Amino acid sequence: MTQVLFLRLAEPVSWLIVEGSGGRLGPVSTGVLADAAPLAADRRVIALVPGSEVVLAEPELPVRGGARLAQVVPFALEEHLAGDVEGFHFAVGKVGEGSRTPVAAVERRRLEGWLEACAEAGLAPEAMYAETQCLPTNPGKSVCVLEAGRLMVAPPDGLPVALDAEPLTEAFALAGLEGEDRHVQMFAAQEDWEASQDMIEALREVTGSLDVQLLPDGALPLLAGTAIARPPISLLTGPYAPRTGWAAAWRRWRLPAALAAALIVLHVGVQVFEIVGLAAEERRLDAEIEQTFRVAMPGVERIVDPRLQMQQRLGGAGGADPAGLLGRLDGVAQTFQAVPGARIRSLGWRDGKMDLRISAPSGDLLGQLAQAAGQRGIAFDVQSTQPREGGVEGMVSIGPPG
Repeated sequence: MTQVLFLRLAEPVSWLIVEGSGGRLGPVSTGVLADAAPLAADRRVIALVPGSEVVLAEPELPVRGGARLAQVVPFALEEHLAGDVEGFHFAVGKVGEGSRTPVAAVERRRLEGWLEACAEAGLAPEAMYAETQCLPTNPGKSVCVLEAGRLMVAPPDGLPVALDAEPLTEAFALAGLEGEDRHVQMFAAQEDWEASQDMIEALREVTGSLDVQLLPDGALPLLAGTAIARPPISLLTGPYAPRTGWAAAWRRWRLPAALAAALIVLHVGVQVFEIVGLAAEERRLDAEIEQTFRVAMPGVERIVDPRLQMQQRLGGAGGADPAGLLGRLDGVAQTFQAVPGARIRSLGWRDGKMDLRISAPSGDLLGQLAQAAGQRGIAFDVQSTQPREGGVEGMVSIGPPG
């Protein structure tokens, strides 16, 4: 039998898992809605909302059902509502005995607020009841629940109501519980009993009988059991009816889907950033190679493949790089790549000896170049340095790889 997760949308939020028969499974928990979301998997979800926010009525309506009934109900309850009927949602039940039709009315902004809070936590209730609708009934007694300073009352022959329980004697009088012919069955939360025990005992003097039963875990187990045994009118009707199929699945999974999409976008963004960075580095190295080639081969106007063109020029000169020019150029290029910031102003090559004129922001950078060249087995000998505007200029001799 399918289990049910009951959510009580009060402050604080509480929840409880019950069997399909109404028997509780585990303790009542409190916290935020997101904490209850993992428990909703493979379970029905039902939300209970404060009874003080829902108006219950049983008007006599001239029609039995259909579209006309939805048009008539708001005006039949207009005098019971504190506000414009256009701002209310009306859930209509089946016609009971006689000609009266049970109706539950709630402000749209309240209902939408509860649904939005559930959706943000990844919860999609299939039904939503007012707490007062879930009070147990007794044919010969008025049943009331005292909890958190509120008194909910279900009379044997009327509609349930929710009242402020402070002071309790006035709440009893307003609920019509006083009198020798009034018999009351009270369920009291442990804290409320401890705070109002003397006053509760005194109420025995103004009623025909008063039976008190404590609720150590609050009213949620009692309300959940009644809702399973006797499902009341759900507020989720019309435009607020639960979605089914793909729409319902999307509502549950839209938060995980959004997170997955964000991770994909982030991953793609990182890849694009790296590709753009590598492309920029490639352009910089190409520029350095071209600069070195132009310095070494000032007579070449069109540059296509600097390395190949250098080999061809050397081959045309009657040698296949016998003095290791290409090897030294490659080492110099790697050194300048490792220590950016310096520029080659001129390059000389004669009798197997390479001389460079280098400009750098500081003399320290020349030292860093020498260290990087040494790590690559290149003899990087700074012959002289002269201060220049914006830095220094150095004459460097590049020996063959060691």
